[in-house]
Amino acid sequence: MKAFKINKILVPLDLSANSMLALEHATFMAKLFKADIILAHVMETKVAKLDLGTFTASDKKYAEQIINEKLNTLATELRIKTGGKVTYIIKAGKIAKGIADATAESKADLIIMGTHGVSGFEEFFMGSNAFRAITEAKVPIITVQTHASKLGFENILCPIDSSDPSREKVRYVLELAKKYNSKVHILGILSVNDDDAAVLLDKKLEQVEKYFTKHEINYTMEMVEGENLATVTMKQAKKRKSDLIVIMTEQEDNFAGILMGPYAQQVVNHSKIPVMSITPDPAGFTDNKLSAGS
Repeated sequence: MKAFKINKILVPLDLSANSMLALEHATFMAKLFKADIILAHVMETKVAKLDLGTFTASDKKYAEQIINEKLNTLATELRIKTGGKVTYIIKAGKIAKGIADATAESKADLIIMGTHGVSGFEEFFMGSNAFRAITEAKVPIITVQTHASKLGFENILCPIDSSDPSREKVRYVLELAKKYNSKVHILGILSVNDDDAAVLLDKKLEQVEKYFTKHEINYTMEMVEGENLATVTMKQAKKRKSDLIVIMTEQEDNFAGILMGPYAQQVVNHSKIPVMSITPDPAGFTDNKLSAGS
């Protein structure tokens, strides 16, 4: 199984408090991984919003100048702070597509971005920039809400269900755990009274346990069940004082395109701690992938 490497971290910035907090997490991670940082600002077609105000399309050149100055100043400060390479990209258009394009252009390995939770009827509406970026980008995304001021991941929650793609996350969790010296909490999650899935899940948990043992990762393991697996996951994250939840996006097709599955949406929406969302490998996942590689 190919190791997950973080050489370049892309941080979408609108200079809001949330995006600046995401940048703090990215800066901390960049130091650990000796990774480059790419700042990305997407100017929407009609307006460009900054903390300095809202510029109309007629003021586009002025807006671009202000954005350039701010990103250049920030990049210079970060180079001094991290001792690493910091660049920036400005895109125009829809935010999620701009983030995806900036990621591809910079060949970033990871995106860290700020987001806001939602509630009520918005629960399964995919209009959020964070959600659309997660489904459009081809790399893992860590979303950060304002509550997540603590830097570093001492405890990582790794939920595993009976599906094959669920285990794809273990290589990502491994690399993070090694760098952050984290304790990994393997959580087998199961719907109530699903006996057939329980047999499959038990086998997969055994494989995951062997994988982390082989790589000398400190871990705990527990199987839980519930009616709402997203709620169960977040409850267990709180119980274990987790700093990060790593999930698969469970992407699904619908008439509007590709969407995140309901479990992933709920976790990203409501988690008070950072969530790392990983898109399943289109090639699928087989049993021998977990034991292959270093």
